[in-house]
Amino acid sequence: MNEIPITVTICDRSYKLTVKPEDEVIFRESANRINDRIKSYGQHFAFKDYQDLLAMVALQYTSRALREERRQAFREDDLGDRLRKLDELLSL
Repeated sequence: MNEIPITVTICDRSYKLTVKPEDEVIFRESANRINDRIKSYGQHFAFKDYQDLLAMVALQYTSRALREERRQAFREDDLGDRLRKLDELLSL
């Protein structure tokens, strides 16, 4: 596989990753968004250390992803049902 090494920084800690070249921008933007969200939480909430903020960011992004997965599954199920009904009507 054609992968490249990159380093991203989250909460002042560097992480070395190996990613596909086409994914580099996604990983860098992801790290930037995490850092932005951590900064925002840090300005609005009391916290002991960055782990508290990272936990909140992880919870936020995971809940968004889960909500979107459920919406997508519902759409796929709903679309499947509609297509089956349409197929039944066309088969008559």
